[in-house]
Amino acid sequence: MSILNVLFCGVGGQGILTSSRILALAAMHAGLDVKMSEVHGMAQRGGNVDTHVRIGESVPSSLIAKETAHYLVAFEKLEALRNIDFLRPDGLAIVCPLEIPPLALSLKRNHSYLPHIDDILKRTAPRLEWVDAEAIARQMGDRRLVNVILLGALARHLDISTEHWKQAIRDRFSPAAQAACLDAFEKGATHDHMCTPA
Repeated sequence: MSILNVLFCGVGGQGILTSSRILALAAMHAGLDVKMSEVHGMAQRGGNVDTHVRIGESVPSSLIAKETAHYLVAFEKLEALRNIDFLRPDGLAIVCPLEIPPLALSLKRNHSYLPHIDDILKRTAPRLEWVDAEAIARQMGDRRLVNVILLGALARHLDISTEHWKQAIRDRFSPAAQAACLDAFEKGATHDHMCTPA
């Protein structure tokens, strides 16, 4: 296979690093080579976090160049917009319609999130799939499951078997958390994602 590029982005504390590591584990279980690179913002929680994951028979480097990502998995809309130029002309953005104002914006009085961001994303993303992972996680009773739900949404597009994904989840999470995480992954993989956020 040629090299597959997946970029995860969001803010600290959303489980982005865990998601990228599960993808890497699933690919390794499938017998593929994986390279990863992590970029952290100014703060562990609240700062931007991006991870680059490259998968193939032989991967020479870990960084994804602009306009070469096959998939952008964004845990937050502003971070999706900030990283949209990494996508290939035929790339897919999988975006959770969550709005987390940057710290600098939150400190201002009467701050507002970027207006019309949904329309901007629709115009700038080559292909766009909205996945309201936070709403699904709330229904499941645990908002920490957002990252695994988004992995399920990504898994629908990748040529990695479900069993390899499930093994990676079992590798990554404690026995007490595995059942909920496997259920969240399944919900992400089977939910109807092609919805526009309100």
